[in-house]
Formats: sequence, C-alpha cells, structure tokens
Amino acid sequence: MGLGRAVLSIRENYAQAMAVTAPLGSVVSTTTVAVAYAGGGVVFATIMAFIASAFWVYTLTLYSNRIASAGGYYTFVYAAYRSRFLAFSEALIELMSFIMLNVVNVLAVYLMIEAVSAFYGVKLPSWAALLVIVFSLAYPTLASTLLDVRRLLNSIVIVVATLEVVVLLALFTLSLTRGVRVDIVLPPSDASLAGLAIAFLLILVSFDGAGASTYLGEETRRPLDNVTKGMWLAFLIGGIAMIAGTYALVTLWPYSYADLAGSSQPLITITAGFGIAYAVLVIGIAAKSLLISNIGTTLAAARILYNLSREGSAPEILSSVNSRGQPVIATALVGFLTTAITLTAITTLGVKTAFIEVGALTGIFWIAGRILDSLGAPLFLNRVGELGRGIQVIPRILLPMLTFFMNVAGLTLSFLEITVTQISILALTVVAGFTWYMLLARFGAPGSLAVDNYNNVVRIEDLLEGRNGKIK
Repeated sequence: MGLGRAVLSIRENYAQAMAVTAPLGSVVSTTTVAVAYAGGGVVFATIMAFIASAFWVYTLTLYSNRIASAGGYYTFVYAAYRSRFLAFSEALIELMSFIMLNVVNVLAVYLMIEAVSAFYGVKLPSWAALLVIVFSLAYPTLASTLLDVRRLLNSIVIVVATLEVVVLLALFTLSLTRGVRVDIVLPPSDASLAGLAIAFLLILVSFDGAGASTYLGEETRRPLDNVTKGMWLAFLIGGIAMIAGTYALVTLWPYSYADLAGSSQPLITITAGFGIAYAVLVIGIAAKSLLISNIGTTLAAARILYNLSREGSAPEILSSVNSRGQPVIATALVGFLTTAITLTAITTLGVKTAFIEVGALTGIFWIAGRILDSLGAPLFLNRVGELGRGIQVIPRILLPMLTFFMNVAGLTLSFLEITVTQISILALTVVAGFTWYMLLARFGAPGSLAVDNYNNVVRIEDLLEGRNGKIK
C-alpha cells in the first residue's frame, strides 16, 4: 500500500494549509510567545511577518507549480541544489520545526486553560492538568492514524478553521468600537530590536504554515495546480485574520504593555472579562485550533519520514501505510517524539518557561529552512530553463532574494537573545542529524522522488526533463 492518489482537491489543501496556519490558535500560541519578546510591538512584528511570508509563498509557488511530492520542501531543495546532503538537512529542519510546533501548541492548550481558571479563581487540580496534556498529545496522532486524510481534513479541520476566522474578526470588530489606534501599528519607542526580531520569527512560523499543503502533493488531484491554490487561499484568509486578531489583542488589553508581555495568555484574559459563556466558546475553538494545527504538522512530518524511507534515507519500516492510506509508523514516531520533548521540557523548565523557550527555538528551525529554499529558487528556475527573460526575471530573482535576506536578518538578530537551553537543543539536533546522515541517509537518495500532474511517482530528474519516468 501507499499514500492515496488523487483523493484530495483544493478544498483539502486549503484545510491543511489553514490547519498549520491556525490563525486563532497562533494568536494564543506563537503570538503569545512573541508578545513576551515584543510587548506592544507585536502588531508591527505581525505585519512585517505577513509581508515577508507573502514573499515566501510567492517563492514557494515557483517550486509548487513545477514539483509535487510527499517530501515537500526538502524535495524542492534537492531540485534546486542537486545535493543529497542539503536535501536531507532540509528534511531534518522541517521535521524538527513541525515537532517543536506540536510541543508549543500542547503547552499553549494547558496555559490557556490554566489562565482562564486563574481568572475565575479556580485552581486546576494536578490530575486535570495531566489529563489536558495527555489528551493534547494523543489526539493529533490518533486522528491522523484512524481517519483517512480526506475525511480528516474535510470533517474536522475545515470547520474549525472557519470558526477561527469568525472569532478573530469578531474581536477585531469589537476593538474598532473603541476607535482606530494607529499608534498600535508602530512599535513602542523602547522596543528591543532583538525582541522584535524574535517576535517576527515566531509569527512568521504561523503565516508560513500555509506551505504545509505542499506535503499533500502525492495525494492531490492535479497537484501542480491545486496545491498552490489551496496554499494562497489559506495564506490570505488566515493571514488577514491573524493581523486583525493581534490588533484586537493589543487594543482590548486593559493593562500596561509590561503586563501584556508578562501574561501567559493575554487573549484568554481579555475574553474571560466578557463573561464565562464567551470565554468558554473562545477557549473551546482556540484549543481545537491548536490541536488541529498539530494534526496538520503531524500529517506533514509523517510524510517527510515516509518519503525519506522510500528513498532509502530512513528506516524502511517508516514507509508502512495502513488501509486508510496513512503512514502509521511514521505518524506514531512523530507522536512519540512530540511527547518525549514535551514531557522533558515541562519537567526541566516548567510549562511557562518551556513554552517560551521551545517557541523561540521553533522559529529558529523554521527560518533556517526558509533560507535554504528561498536562496535556491532562482537556481532551480535556471536549472529547468524557466528563469525567463527581461522583466519576467525581476520578480523571480528579487522576491526570493528579499525573502532570503529578511530571514537571514531575522535569524541573526534572534541569536542575540538565544539561551543555553536553545543552544543545547540545536547542538543535539545537529549531532543526531549528522549521525543519521552518515549511518543511513548518505546511502539513499533524499529528494529524488516526486509525482507528475497525474499522481504517478517519478524520479525528479525525469519530471523536470519531461521524460516518462513512472515508478511502478
């Protein structure tokens, strides 16, 4: 058995992209971590991240209109550089990005429930806290295993995504009743440049989540068309909703910027003030948003492992697929790694500190991958003879290069406030990844498999050179 072929459409690609973008979940998760660094400058950081992400989605389109695969970004890297080492490095970076984002979202669910409990003077018992964390860890793995991908994205994800947008726009509308605050769009005069950079990186993680639809290439009908359309639709709808929600977050916050930065869940604190019924509604949708985001990242991470396995760059067992077309062993491994990192982070750092530390680290992994992809886009187009001539060349070179330099600048500035914990995890990842590559991946062909527009698995060289290289 293999992944389902041609079972998805634009609708499911939009759902997958919105799942990882998770506009409401992002406002209570990555945006909340960003607030800890940027304070009142978070709206400015959000707008900058949206612009940078627009450049990124355009850059990604240069690939996704020409290549589709279950490997997503790391297949694009191989197509650009023809380097197995860089392709594997990108696969590892993306895998860590998705798993770290899973961890952040699990911690966010706990902190969100804890915040509203504290607001109403209720102490969350230890057994309830443990239950919340266990359920948050188990749900995405079980859902991604027990349901086929089409039913999963259609029956659960798309409904929650719609509700998220409605909630954020409702909060934005409420904030407008207090007048338009132009000053909130600009960072405070005492804002830290490094803090704004880290906030930029964190929020960029959410916007760039729209690109997660690329991992459904093998399962999507006419993938060279539908993957890109679903990605852009989710980016625009989810991105605008996130900007509106972040503006409402700062506008409706009743205390100082210092208190805003110190709050573990500012949006929940705001909504709790509107009454318990409204707070429960928002919490329910936000928690579901975070768990749906983890479904999207689990689907993507599992397909990275599945594709690496088929290419001889990961253990063969990871390409095992159940009767529903889901890579069951790869999915279980993603769930196990998420659980291990979550529990280790909680026991060593505590929930709040782990939330901030892992959140910042997620941004670092995420941006590192964007740097590789954006720098390679013009090279890829030149390799396939589609860089163009005249004015056509300008956006195809300029926008990827702008994306590259913005990400490099953000990553460089973020290192000004990197912690010992984050350095340790980065070093451990490098050592583990290098060991994996030397023992197994270098003997395989990471990034070598793609699908044509009719969902036939082909060698990427055959696809790009127009040959019929269908692999049976």
